[in-house]
Amino acid sequence: MTARARGGMGFLSTVTEGIAVALDSIRANKVRSGLTILGVTIGVLVVMVMAAVITGINRSFSEVIAPEGITTFWVAHAELPTLQDVTDDEAEEELAFLRNPPLRREWAEELQRMPGIRSVAPIVELGGYDAHSGSDRVRTSLAGVGSNYLEISGGDLVRGRWFTQSEAARRATVAVIDSATAVGLFGTRDPLGRDIRISRGRENARARVIGIYRVPANLFAGLASHYVWMPFATADKLLQVRDRDFRFVVQPDPGMALQSALDATRDRMRQLRRLRPGEEDNFAIVTADQMLALWGQLTGALFAAMMGLSSIGLMVGGVGVIGIMMISVTERTREIGLRKAMGGRRRDIMWQFLVEAATLTLLGGATGMLLGGGLVWIVNRATPLTAVVPMWSIVAALAASVLTGIGFGLYPASLAAGLDPIDALRYE
Repeated sequence: MTARARGGMGFLSTVTEGIAVALDSIRANKVRSGLTILGVTIGVLVVMVMAAVITGINRSFSEVIAPEGITTFWVAHAELPTLQDVTDDEAEEELAFLRNPPLRREWAEELQRMPGIRSVAPIVELGGYDAHSGSDRVRTSLAGVGSNYLEISGGDLVRGRWFTQSEAARRATVAVIDSATAVGLFGTRDPLGRDIRISRGRENARARVIGIYRVPANLFAGLASHYVWMPFATADKLLQVRDRDFRFVVQPDPGMALQSALDATRDRMRQLRRLRPGEEDNFAIVTADQMLALWGQLTGALFAAMMGLSSIGLMVGGVGVIGIMMISVTERTREIGLRKAMGGRRRDIMWQFLVEAATLTLLGGATGMLLGGGLVWIVNRATPLTAVVPMWSIVAALAASVLTGIGFGLYPASLAAGLDPIDALRYE
């Protein structure tokens, strides 16, 4: 190992010296160095992959909300549960979901009569249904929606048509299915005009397929790839939709300000609920911003948990740094004594060891980033999720790696800098 025994090294020389010594140490002690940086590698990998996955999920969730428009909002019988409600057993018993009376279906017409409101339609989305055609069966989600659903949610009508307002009003037994359901039930046959049976437990209904619809591309569409859409009134009659399962989707006129529409809807709902002045609302008006905020809370909690796991990995790596740097100090005691005897400054020696420690952990961080990038690529290729690595996660991972090395290397560096030159030169 080459020693540069000269005092007053500049900052650049100190950094260069530390990096060179760290690389020499890694080459000379591959196993020991590898185990030291393994914890840092795992910690950085977790941060990078989780940040990419959560960013992709958030973008997909935004894509679900965005087609419905920033002015579209929903009226439900209860507020969205907060993160505290979800995790607090005592709060769960008092959720407004159970306390508040359900909505009434006829209120959709009452709300639509208000000035400035373009459309109001009840909507219900339920899972766990089976769609049948002869002996073929697929697991599917059922949505009871209005005739204006295409205007609200976007997507493409691949073949056929959507049901009309007249069909919705007279509870016509018609249905629109997605492409995956069409293939699962009919193969290469034309599904238009054919009947399907929808069942769940004792619920059982028949409907004629009139269209094939493709939902907007997003993560959640990829996770649940089979859908059946029916007029809300038809689903309500045939499948006995529970009162607490549906909500109203409200579309204001294009020229109507969102806040004005919200205020008018709230006032009308209080009238329909027969609430006196001063009484709290026993219903909820949910905007896209509120849904995104709740989703942000949930993914934020998940990311905080993953950060905790990452911190454990960094700490393990940091403990390894202390061990390998203490060994380095011991092996280079005579070198340190020689440098101090020739005028080497305490801060130069300390900086050299800190740079050496930071280089070790930085290499671990870079390895974690490369492995994390590979995992993100696999996620993108093998799953419906579009994982996106945010720039802040790269900066944070590298900064955490360097700070881990500096923080845990501080004690060995100060020990080396504080050695007495005479005692160090006598060390065997």
